[in-house]
Amino acid sequence: MKKLRITVDGKPYEVTVERLDDDGNVTASTGPSTGAIPGPAPAATQAPAMQAPVKHADAPRPVLQGGAISSPMAGVVLSVAVTEGQGVTRDQVLLTLEAMKMENQIIAPADATVKTISVKAGDSVTEGQLMMELE
Repeated sequence: MKKLRITVDGKPYEVTVERLDDDGNVTASTGPSTGAIPGPAPAATQAPAMQAPVKHADAPRPVLQGGAISSPMAGVVLSVAVTEGQGVTRDQVLLTLEAMKMENQIIAPADATVKTISVKAGDSVTEGQLMMELE
């Protein structure tokens, strides 16, 4: 048996180590006796695992396919913040959609011009429904 000191997260632990053969039997020690009582070594306390900080999702980013802005979820249009023909910039709010009692801002994925608007305040939309087109 050997007595070792192990440091975990700056905290030292003293442990006794036994060499086992393939069958799980203790092999004869070739080093000096440590005076330790044979038996299982006490388990070292494990430091709590560090958790990565939780990153909260930003507003749902609509998928831009050929300029189409589709609803990312079923809900009700609360307001439309742009008009047809209006120029918009990346990350500008296009409309606000209420889903599951939460307001979700639908934002422009890139600089563009509003070509058509297919919804108005109060309209119910389904997931994937076309709401407006940008060009």
